[in-house]
Amino acid sequence: MPPPPSRAGVTLLRPATVTKDWLTIVLTEFGDAVEDGLRTIDANVPCHPCGEIDLLAVDRTNHLTIIDFDTTANDGLLLRGMGHFDWIVRNMPNVQRMYRDQTINTSLQPRLFLLAPQFSPLARCASRQITRPPIHWVRFLTVEASSGPGIMFEPVESD
Repeated sequence: MPPPPSRAGVTLLRPATVTKDWLTIVLTEFGDAVEDGLRTIDANVPCHPCGEIDLLAVDRTNHLTIIDFDTTANDGLLLRGMGHFDWIVRNMPNVQRMYRDQTINTSLQPRLFLLAPQFSPLARCASRQITRPPIHWVRFLTVEASSGPGIMFEPVESD
C-alpha cells in the first residue's frame, strides 16, 4: 500500500512488479492506452517456430498490429518481434482465415509495437538498420497505487 499523501499534497509512488498475464489483461482492456483506436483481437497467438505473439490488434484503419512486450528490459524482444512480423507476413492467408470475423486491411504490412520498462542502447542501435517494419517503441512504468498497480505508457521517440 502506498504511503499517505504528504502535507504538501504529494504522494510518494513506489515501483510495482507486474506479470505478463496482468499486462496482457491491461493491454486487452485498455488498447487505447498504447495508441488511440487500437483494439486487441487475440492474445498469445502461436506462430511456430517463433513462439507466441503476445497480442494481435487492429487500429482505426483496420491495420493489423503485432504487440510484443516484456516486464523487464530484454534485448531479445526485438528479435522476437521481428520473428513474429516475418511469420505474419509469410502466413497472411492463414491469418485471414483465423480472423475471418475481423476486418483486416491486408494490403498493408503489419505494424510492430514493442513494449518494455526500458530498452537498451544496443537494441535501439540495432533497430536503426531494420527498414521494415517501422518499430513503435513504447516504454511503460508501473507504480503501486491504493487500488492496485497503476501503469503509464510513453512512446519512445526515434533517435
